[in-house]
Amino acid sequence: MAAKFILFFLIIFLSIAVNMPDSMIARMGFDANYLLAALAAVAITGLIVHRRLLLVVLVIISTIGANLPVAVADQLGLDRDILVASLIALVVIPYVAGKVEMK
Repeated sequence: MAAKFILFFLIIFLSIAVNMPDSMIARMGFDANYLLAALAAVAITGLIVHRRLLLVVLVIISTIGANLPVAVADQLGLDRDILVASLIALVVIPYVAGKVEMK
């Protein structure tokens, strides 16, 4: 219970801190890049703790990436075929694993 509260507090604190003006962040003695990296680390940790939410977020990100226009995907260095394959795997593997566990 305490770990969830601490994780929730860190996410809120870091989200607010990252969105402050750069001058205010500098006065507090932080670097915006480090705050953003810490926010990403805490958010990923929270998603891993709640695996179902992580799966939903991964499916959403893969869907967005797979539906990007070709020019944008090439500019970002993404291969749409790999994103479609990962999306299929993200949907099929948990379904198959659930069916295997039932038997």
